[in-house]
Amino acid sequence: MRAILAITLIFLSFSLSAQQFGGNPPSLKWQQINNDTVRVIFPKGMTAQGERVANIVHYLNRYTRNSIGPLERKVNIVLQNQTMQSNGYVQLGPFRSEFYLTPSPSSLDLGSLNWEEQLSVHEYRHVLQNMNFRQGVSKVFSILGGQLGQAAITNIAVPNWFWEGDAVVMETALTPQGRGRLPGFFDGFRGLSLAGKHYAYMKIRNGSYRDFVPDHYPLGYLMTSYGREHYGTTFWKDVTTDAVRFRGLFYPLSHSLKKRTGYNITGFYQAMLKEYQPLWNNYAARPDTTAATGILPVAKTVTNYKYVYAAGNSEWVILKDARDKVPGFYLLNAAGQERLLVRPGIVYDDFFSYRNGRIVWAAARFDARWGWKDFSVIRIWDNASGQTKTISARGKFFSPDISENGQLVVAVTTSPNMQYSLQLINTQTGKIEKQLPNPQNWYYTYPRFAAGDQAVITAVRNSKGEMALVRQSLSTGESTVLTPFSYTALGIPVVKADTVYFTAGYKDVNNVYAMTLSDRKVYEVTDRGNSAMHLAIDHNSDSLVFSEFTIKGYKLYHAALDENNWKQVSGESRSAWLHPEFKEGGNILEIVPRDSLPVKKYAQFTHPFNFHSWVPSFNDPDYGISLIGENILSTTNTTIGYTYNRNEESSNIGAGFTFAGWFPVLYLGADYTINRNGLDQNRQRVYWNEATAYLGFSIPLNLSAGMYSRSLSFGSNYNIRHRYLDSKYKGNDLQFLSNSIIFSNQRVKGTQNIFTHFGQYLALQYNHSITGLFAEQLYGRLDQYLPGLWHNHNLVLQGAFQQRDKSFNYTFTDNFVYARGYNTPLYTRIYKLGANYHLPLAYPHWGFAQLLYFSRIRANLFYDYSVANFYQQNVNTRFTSAGTELFLDTRLGNALPFTFGVRFSHLFDEDPVDNAQNRVDFIIPIQQLFNY
Repeated sequence: MRAILAITLIFLSFSLSAQQFGGNPPSLKWQQINNDTVRVIFPKGMTAQGERVANIVHYLNRYTRNSIGPLERKVNIVLQNQTMQSNGYVQLGPFRSEFYLTPSPSSLDLGSLNWEEQLSVHEYRHVLQNMNFRQGVSKVFSILGGQLGQAAITNIAVPNWFWEGDAVVMETALTPQGRGRLPGFFDGFRGLSLAGKHYAYMKIRNGSYRDFVPDHYPLGYLMTSYGREHYGTTFWKDVTTDAVRFRGLFYPLSHSLKKRTGYNITGFYQAMLKEYQPLWNNYAARPDTTAATGILPVAKTVTNYKYVYAAGNSEWVILKDARDKVPGFYLLNAAGQERLLVRPGIVYDDFFSYRNGRIVWAAARFDARWGWKDFSVIRIWDNASGQTKTISARGKFFSPDISENGQLVVAVTTSPNMQYSLQLINTQTGKIEKQLPNPQNWYYTYPRFAAGDQAVITAVRNSKGEMALVRQSLSTGESTVLTPFSYTALGIPVVKADTVYFTAGYKDVNNVYAMTLSDRKVYEVTDRGNSAMHLAIDHNSDSLVFSEFTIKGYKLYHAALDENNWKQVSGESRSAWLHPEFKEGGNILEIVPRDSLPVKKYAQFTHPFNFHSWVPSFNDPDYGISLIGENILSTTNTTIGYTYNRNEESSNIGAGFTFAGWFPVLYLGADYTINRNGLDQNRQRVYWNEATAYLGFSIPLNLSAGMYSRSLSFGSNYNIRHRYLDSKYKGNDLQFLSNSIIFSNQRVKGTQNIFTHFGQYLALQYNHSITGLFAEQLYGRLDQYLPGLWHNHNLVLQGAFQQRDKSFNYTFTDNFVYARGYNTPLYTRIYKLGANYHLPLAYPHWGFAQLLYFSRIRANLFYDYSVANFYQQNVNTRFTSAGTELFLDTRLGNALPFTFGVRFSHLFDEDPVDNAQNRVDFIIPIQQLFNY
């Protein structure tokens, strides 16, 4: 039980990192629909979406509980309409859900359902999970630790694959589509099976830096589907009830599985694979599978070639995304040689288009202050000049295509009120030439110029989530539906003369299909064992190149283009095993009422304190526990807590309030510290208590664009402090300002890269008294990130300086990073120069007892040079050391990323405190990115 408690405390200390605090501008006005089941909070003008979410959630709460449980609790759901992200989540602390309402452009990945409806079904299942997991030990932790206490213990008891797999089952069972009906959803497991790979459960559970491993969504869907099919609809309700009650102290979910099925978790996983793998293998082994040859040799590192375009002379323009490199657009020739053209940088969707020497894509842009308000711009790279330029103002653009003559770009646009359109943008002036009419408010995906740039062809989704290919005239705006609307997900169209090629999920995998415009018949062009993503037709039109999923990433294949072998497609013919009937009520979207509901104003300052959890903190030398609160719109944060400082053996009781609803973030608080201590001018130890009140502000700015993620934060705190000190020390009142600037500039990096290959981190802080006791401290730090000798190596240089006043009336908080291996020296001025060389050593992909999994072992070779000066002796004391750090990147309990390590330091100068020359330290770099 001590081990479980320790892991739970670590989970709690990491539970607050994912929240977006103060993300919306105060000009955004909020409204609500409030009933006995849910409060839906949404921006003004989003009433239709708010009503639909409320109606679906109310229905789900009443009629879909049989497989999860009867416990009730009201939830808040916030609809975010300013962001271009396509996502949603449910969290405890505070208990709420947020829907990001912009749909994903890729129907093959997430499906084509109406996005707020799909989010409602999927995310509300998470709400029901959280409601019903508050039982037994979980309930005890909820009482002791609040909502985050429950979140920590239930995430230990119930693996993340169940949370998401169960939710995907529901979106599949309760809608006409869902990810369980998408062939691409199974590409990962199907690819492993076809390659004869049999990864251990711990590797599947925790992932890999080196190998492709499917994530917890398809794993969870397969595991939960297998359980339901073999043991009944209520099987997982019983298993998870045992788990959150910790019936079986260690591995309670595995213990329950063993009791109910005879399999522990590993055996259950193997039984699932034994049943499903033959289906994938038999399908791929059919004799009529399309023959194709790989264009490039299999890469050592997992590498994706997702999109491909013919560039003439047997050359191809591709997007290459390798785990050890930053994604880029490359020119690939017939000999397999690759030449980098340009890197797209930060994007929301990695799709690009190419024609006649020009590459076009949508690049991400961000509001400087408001985290939920983001945009994109259209960028064009021109081979003739080798230059890249931005041709549009900031908007909400997706999936652009460029015309044959390069004069126009067509792009999908979305608006905050969820209205969709196609816009034509002049590449010379950046002006929007035309917005095409869209009376049905179809959601367009991947528009492509056709018919001599007189029309566009695009795959659209209607309000029900059905898809069809549509041709729309650029001159008249008239739309012609080319294929019948259906729930078959359609991919990216490619137009060649009178034929439209596209990828689609008509059968078990996504294949390449063709539609002839003259008769609008659809034909199957490829029939492969795993899914295709994108295709290109070569300039001779006798062959095609397509990207197909493999366990080494999306690989490029070349196949003959023989129309005599095409098979006509009639209607939908998807495999039934992908979506077994789970007897949950069928398609509820057709029967959920569309009632008009009362709408009221929702004030931004509603429930400003909203205390929800007790949270421990471990930031050596400070250890504490706090009662925390946050309002539902994430504009206020309140903390009341106790902290113990191990170095000083002092105790602090304090309270603070933060408001982030205006442009500056405002702070207000007070605390009382017992048993503070420090040295006076005579180097005598002095003890005192002190009381402090403070108020201040900060302005956090996001300046990210292109290849760089940038942030700038500056602010100031005004502090009033009174010290309860011996009367011989005069002037115990102190008022001071604490001013800081923090700047970070980080080039985007590959998955395997330990740090960015180029970046800076700058921190400046100046504390000084304004009345009462004189005290002053100046601190500065600069870290410079550079590439190493190989792709995954890093050289990190560091400089730091700190100077304090000579009066020693008061000691401010010490943030200096000292030479490694030494005790803290006595000084009034100190500086340090450091060099670090980081490199990976191994990717073990090994764990034991479902407790600890080792993802990567890496090392850092370091050298520190520091000089300290104490004004009374006016002598410079040198501190130089070198050594190595060994870091283990792991996962605790198959869930929590956790890094720890050991450091050996050789001291070239003896430590004045204890005369040590060598030292070994255990290190836990919780904020390791900038701490050395």
